[in-house]
Amino acid sequence: MLGPQNAQDFIRALKASSDPPQVGGPLKIDIAREAWEDTRLYVPNKAEAIVEWILTRLLKDKARDRASNPVWDSRYWALLSSILVSSGADKHGDNGRAVRAWLVPLLNRVPIGPVILAYLEALSTEASFDHAQYGLVAQCITILWPLAVPKFNPETLLECFGAAVHILSVHGGPELSEDRLQILDVHRALSLTVTSYRAALSNAGSKRKQLYTLFLQKHLAGWLRLATWDSRRTGVQPPLASDVYDAGIDTIFGLDVLRPSIDQKHDPALAGALERILGTESGTVLRPLPRLFASYVRTVKRYKGALFGQGSSQSSGQVADQVQVASMAFYAVCDALARSGDAEAHWGCRVALLEVVERENLLSSKDRDAQTLLRQDGDIAVEALNVTWDDIRHSITDSAVKVLATLTRIDYDLMATSAAVILPRLIAIPATVNSALEYMNLLLEYDAKTRNLPSSVMHLSEAFSVKHLQRIPGGPKTAYEAVSTGPLTSLPFFDELSRAVHNFLTPGQVLETISDVSRTLREAFELFQECEARLSADRGDGPRKKRKKDISVSEDRTEPEYHAVSFELVARTMVVVLRSLPLHSLTEDSRLEAQSAISEVYRAVILQALQDGLLPSGPRESWHWQMIITGALRLHYGLVHVPGVQEQLPMDETLLLPTLSSMSTTDISQELIVEMTRTLLHQCSIGALTPANVLDKVLGHLEAHLPGHKTTWTGKAHTLGSQPDAAIALLHLLADRWLPYFDTWSTPEQRGRFARILTNVRLDAAIPLPQPGLSVPIVVTRMLHDAQFWELPNMRDAFIAQLTQQTAPLDELQLPELLSQSAISATHRALDDILCFVSAYEILLLTPPEYLPRSTQIELLRRGFVADVLAFAMLRHIKKSTVSARHLLVIREFLRRTIAFLGSVENVTTKDFLEYLVEHASTHSENSSAVDRDLSSVTMELIDMYQGSLVRAVRRGSAGLVADLVTRYVHSFSQTGSAAGRSAARLLLDSVVREANVTQFPLEIADALRSLAKEMLAFSIKNLPISEGLELSFDLDLLDTWSHTQTLRRWLQESVDEETPILGRSLAQRLFSWKGDKREIVNISPIILAILLGEVQTAPPAERGGRLEFVTVAYLSLLKSCERQELTPLELRMGAACRTFSAEDFGVLLELIYDSLPLRGGLGFQDVASLIRLSSIVLHDAPEGTSKICQSFVTRCLNLFADDDRFTANPELRRELIDLIVRQCNEKPASLRTADLSSLWSLIGTLLAGSPTHEHTTDSAIFHAVVNILSALVRLRRDLILNTLPHLGFVLRQLLACLRTVRPQLGAKQSRLVLDTLPRWVSASQPLSGAESKALARLLTTLTTKTMVRVHGPAAAEAQKPEALARPFSKHAAGVLIAYVAAVNDPLCFVAAAIRRELQPGLFALCDMLGEHNRDAMTVSALDAGGKATMKALWKEYEKQRYVGKG
Repeated sequence: MLGPQNAQDFIRALKASSDPPQVGGPLKIDIAREAWEDTRLYVPNKAEAIVEWILTRLLKDKARDRASNPVWDSRYWALLSSILVSSGADKHGDNGRAVRAWLVPLLNRVPIGPVILAYLEALSTEASFDHAQYGLVAQCITILWPLAVPKFNPETLLECFGAAVHILSVHGGPELSEDRLQILDVHRALSLTVTSYRAALSNAGSKRKQLYTLFLQKHLAGWLRLATWDSRRTGVQPPLASDVYDAGIDTIFGLDVLRPSIDQKHDPALAGALERILGTESGTVLRPLPRLFASYVRTVKRYKGALFGQGSSQSSGQVADQVQVASMAFYAVCDALARSGDAEAHWGCRVALLEVVERENLLSSKDRDAQTLLRQDGDIAVEALNVTWDDIRHSITDSAVKVLATLTRIDYDLMATSAAVILPRLIAIPATVNSALEYMNLLLEYDAKTRNLPSSVMHLSEAFSVKHLQRIPGGPKTAYEAVSTGPLTSLPFFDELSRAVHNFLTPGQVLETISDVSRTLREAFELFQECEARLSADRGDGPRKKRKKDISVSEDRTEPEYHAVSFELVARTMVVVLRSLPLHSLTEDSRLEAQSAISEVYRAVILQALQDGLLPSGPRESWHWQMIITGALRLHYGLVHVPGVQEQLPMDETLLLPTLSSMSTTDISQELIVEMTRTLLHQCSIGALTPANVLDKVLGHLEAHLPGHKTTWTGKAHTLGSQPDAAIALLHLLADRWLPYFDTWSTPEQRGRFARILTNVRLDAAIPLPQPGLSVPIVVTRMLHDAQFWELPNMRDAFIAQLTQQTAPLDELQLPELLSQSAISATHRALDDILCFVSAYEILLLTPPEYLPRSTQIELLRRGFVADVLAFAMLRHIKKSTVSARHLLVIREFLRRTIAFLGSVENVTTKDFLEYLVEHASTHSENSSAVDRDLSSVTMELIDMYQGSLVRAVRRGSAGLVADLVTRYVHSFSQTGSAAGRSAARLLLDSVVREANVTQFPLEIADALRSLAKEMLAFSIKNLPISEGLELSFDLDLLDTWSHTQTLRRWLQESVDEETPILGRSLAQRLFSWKGDKREIVNISPIILAILLGEVQTAPPAERGGRLEFVTVAYLSLLKSCERQELTPLELRMGAACRTFSAEDFGVLLELIYDSLPLRGGLGFQDVASLIRLSSIVLHDAPEGTSKICQSFVTRCLNLFADDDRFTANPELRRELIDLIVRQCNEKPASLRTADLSSLWSLIGTLLAGSPTHEHTTDSAIFHAVVNILSALVRLRRDLILNTLPHLGFVLRQLLACLRTVRPQLGAKQSRLVLDTLPRWVSASQPLSGAESKALARLLTTLTTKTMVRVHGPAAAEAQKPEALARPFSKHAAGVLIAYVAAVNDPLCFVAAAIRRELQPGLFALCDMLGEHNRDAMTVSALDAGGKATMKALWKEYEKQRYVGKG
């Protein structure tokens, strides 16, 4: 049906009372859309008419049901959006009227606010989300809102804001991610709503309280959900989420709202609203509550002037106190909400609230109500620790301890009186609760500061009393295990306790502490004795005490096991205290008194406990007596190691013999066995016992019970539950503590037994562990990595002898026979022994080769060849073999390492073994495992080593083997499927080319190599797609063969045919556009570079310049494709090629590099840095006869670098520049000339000069590089330094200034004053360390070392004598010392103690140069009072160490 044909019909249709206007006709929205799209229909102000009708329809029908509600009809919003965003209004008949001209009056007539509010509110209640419709509505809101918002009242804006909040909370998902937020805030519609509400709120005046009330009633819950989402985020908060949160804070914490709540110290409206929500959605309130509290504190601090006044009677301190009181009043409201439950969320909220109190420093010493409230929080946390052993309440326990720790940081006195109650409840907290250690460290720190450590030690011992242990369910053994895994017996806590006692216990408290500890130990043991005596009397084993019948006596029926556990735990803890006593701080009389008191502890407690437990017939079988003996032995071992105690406290012989005999008893605990062993070994060390029997017991236990690699021990004594665990502990004890004694005490037989124990361990199981802990392979591996083991001659000899004996059966097999028979028959014979051989070679891999005699190494090498063949045969021929590729890798790695250490191996390795390696070597592929790749790499290295030794032997007359190898490799290129042979051939060619030129080789080898070159060329031409139109493939084997073919032909001095294809350029161009795997680029790049470099040398002279330029460009491009650690193959190829360049080609290459170095040339910093790196490589591998060319190049480069500060300002350029100079000064110092020094000093001065800008991290490598340059010049070119000594002194002063550190908490201007004097590569947050100071000290001491000048020509070297710079530089030493004194006395910075300590040797060298006369002159003329004091202290230290010729 046709729509209206003219404007009158159109307007009449829109204003019709029915929709559709005509029965059976189109709807009004369809009529309006057709009219808008029909450009032929002219309607005056068409857009205005349609928009007015749409807005009026939306406004009137917004309350209808969803089916007939136009607000939910996308057609209305689509048409409205089309009109509002249309740019060509004239085509619709509006004659170009601006939209704003008619839209603003229209919005004044038809309010749009109710429509938007209706849509947003309805959308917030919908479960589904129509993104298309929402996008149309958001687009319309974005255009209409700025024009209509001035007419909105604050209440409407609040409702719109609330609707936006509910949309975000309902449709934001469980995590309001930034992507989800962008979807909801399409066209920034919601952001406009939030921004407008915040603006209206700031201007609301008297309506703010009304808005506050409405917000609490309707929108607080949704807003809290958004704040909850934000509390889970860890990154940067999105702007919309931040605006929503800030708008809510402005509403509930506005100035008009805060005034009455501050006066009343309570806001019942907010508290009531939060309580209502808490009843239904606890997480919604608890998670954002700490953030809400923090925002309240910040708001109160912001408005403190308006809230508390600033009259003459108000001081700044009073205002700060009022802020604290007001904040803590709101904390009380929040804390009441957090106390409403005992779930994990409630405790987490409490912790976070207290962290805000700590962070904002809200507790005032005058606020008694706040202190009472915080003490109540602490008391609740203490009550929560009643069941710390319950794993179900693990998180609550952790939070309770965090509450206590935070309260302690806020004010220690809050919970100081509860420490005696808290400690016993912490003993059984699981080790996973890290907050317990933090709390204990806080207690120790406070007691150390207040010098109250003796009482802290007593509280700690009281925590292990029987009444507290009985609270732990499960019996005494369970209690022992629980406390042993708790924080009070953990090694980190013992370390902190030891540090605190040693550093902060005063001399007057030492004797008091010893007395308290002694009394505690005696009481614990006496309680056990009483309980044991009572139990014995009840059994009839002892005298029964008569009781009076007329007196009611309540007897202690505690089990003796609890008293035994208490004694053991107290002994374990108190021994830490006794071993840490600062006896060195006592006078001699006090020290003797302390020693006597410690001896009394031994006699009264340890000796008595051991006598009762071990005599008369060995240790008692009951578990509680074994605990007593364990605690006594542990206490004894600790006492004999107390620093400053001279008495050795030897055990009586009547105790030692039962202890020794009981080590093999099966009914004693494994923990006691370990303690017995440790005690007996110590008694051997003081001569109280013969060590032979003790070592026999230990070795017997290890031989009988040492477990396999799967058994692990946690390292904690209480977990020793089996004999294998004890064996691991004994092995660890012996290897870690008693190995030097074992080397001295043991007999040859005992050393052999121990060596057999070690060599029987499979070290390949040291890496994968089922659980963390110590295993036998780990203990042995650590021992073999320790240099101490290899410095023990007896043990080392026994160990090496055992390895030699273990591999001796391999001598029975002949390598030629094995190779001829493929080791099939011998494999079955050696099947059981091969893993033993592999284990031996794996241990040999951890053996430093310097400790193996050469004869032994050769013997093991020959056996290794046999073991290699056997392992390979088993791996190849036996199905389900126990031998793996890793075992073969172990053997070959030993062969490779030993051959590399020995050097010449042509008399050890046979030709047959080499052929075996080549024949069975496999080249790895991308799908190979890491072990296979390593095996292939090691095999090729072995082949290369042997072939290299054969090539070197040619010049001594042994040419037959090399000729046979070359002939063999000729066939490798005439057959398929021998990639390993081709790889070996290429390695042989590298050795040949590297060793000498063709004229120095015999004719038969040269002829064989020509045949090989012919076959390689034919192989390459046959397989390379040289024809036009064919694409070159990145076949590594083929391209590497082609590269070596060209290299060999050049080495043979064969002329290059014109038909020889030029492949380098096309290969490089294809590589530059390669989109494949990056690893393939890294692998193929060195080969392509080698091809390009080879084609340069074969090109006509006229074309070499262009090809060198292409090579340079290609090299820069290849560098961009590789990481820094992947550049070595490229650099090796470039260096090898440069050594074969002619002087002319080398000069052309240097000119190309120099012409590209200036930054104005157009190259980027990265390319220029790569060119500088290339310069370093080229200069290092310069061909003979190019020294003058190199000198000229270096001089010009130094001048270029010195003239442009950008070379030292850019980090990438600076790094390569400094590496180039360091390498040149150290490797080729003779090439430096006097003209180079001016540029060099200028560069160094620029590097060390102050800068207004600084990098984020300190680049300490620059400091070390400058020191290396100066050290090289001082050592090797003293003749150049002599003429520029003032420059050297100036640079040394700059280096000293770099060691300063900015003082913390300086103002911005003060920090800037210091930073402007530091180089740009030094960051204020990361100053230089002692390593840099040590390097500078080494340089200063080098000034006093006599050296020879490195110059060209033997005559010049013979004419000079070693001299030092000490005397010439003595005139400038004063300036350097003045710079040091100025750095130390600078009020805005400091020189760390570690830096000063490391710098002392260098400063002493300067003092030695200076002399006393110059020192006095310098002190009088150049130093102030502080400087004189510093110089006096330095000179005093110098005098202490100066040699005066008396010894």
